Amino acid sequence: MPLANIGNLIGIWIAGLLTLAVLSYILGDNPVYRLAQHLFVGIAAGYAAALAWNHVLAPRLTRLVQAPAEAWPVALFALLGLLLLARGWRPLAALSGIPLGLLMGTGAALALGGILTGTLVPQLAASFVPLAPAAYGGGVMGWALALDAAFLLLCTLAVLAAFQYHRAARGSLRLWYRGVQAMGRLGRLVMMVAFGAILAGAALSFFTILQSRLAFLVYEWLGSLAELGL
Repeated sequence: MPLANIGNLIGIWIAGLLTLAVLSYILGDNPVYRLAQHLFVGIAAGYAAALAWNHVLAPRLTRLVQAPAEAWPVALFALLGLLLLARGWRPLAALSGIPLGLLMGTGAALALGGILTGTLVPQLAASFVPLAPAAYGGGVMGWALALDAAFLLLCTLAVLAAFQYHRAARGSLRLWYRGVQAMGRLGRLVMMVAFGAILAGAALSFFTILQSRLAFLVYEWLGSLAELGL
């Protein structure tokens, strides 16, 4: 048998045995599953560390050594990274709060900015659509597109109303707040449907991956037995 085929068979058998080890969790937690879990986590962590060193840390450190006057921000960032390691030494543990505070603040600002510019503002902008069928060319298709736009606007307003919190209203505002409460209940229903669709998509992805692994076991792993003459 050629050497290339032997290497391919070894790879197929390793993949097959690891797949069976992961699927053994169906029978409950066991040492074989934990071994496969530790292998996957360790390999992923080692691969991520190698990528971080080769593509992030090493090039910047090389630039810092070669041109320190131009790459001085790298030294500052390296100092902040070293301060994170101070968390493991109690006398200097308080210094780790400096980079942690910067990380948390920057992360929160980026997340908030991403939510506003990437989700909320585009969603609100998409809600400003014409509701007249004539704006979509009229006819049956125009009415369908107008109803779709109206449904999108109603769902957006309902979801926003679901996050409206207020005290009990009196007088002329009572009817307004009752309407907001009704819209809020509709918004919570819309969110439940959306979360259900997301969960269904995740489940579909899971079963797709499971089907691909079972197909691998049947057609490739068991098929390799024929190549070995078993």
